[in-house]
Amino acid sequence: MDHHFSIAGIRWLWRYARLRGAASGWAYFLDPSNPAAGRKILIDSSLRGRARLEIEIHEFTHASNPTLSEEHVDRQGKDLAKILWALGYRLPKT
Repeated sequence: MDHHFSIAGIRWLWRYARLRGAASGWAYFLDPSNPAAGRKILIDSSLRGRARLEIEIHEFTHASNPTLSEEHVDRQGKDLAKILWALGYRLPKT
């Protein structure tokens, strides 16, 4: 299922899909050679629970702060996911 969100005032496509390789998520910025592609965030659809929340935060952080290092983004994703999970944030059962 696709979603569209405004992150830092910029429209992003947010999509859950089965990702290949080791990555659990990707933030794609504009490609000057293909401006029609747009900005998009992909999250591995096989993720569940706190791991999914962590990657969602991680990719959002990349989109909203593109100059941050991978290490900083990774730490923020883990820390915020841990806090939100402890506070009881969960996806509703569907």
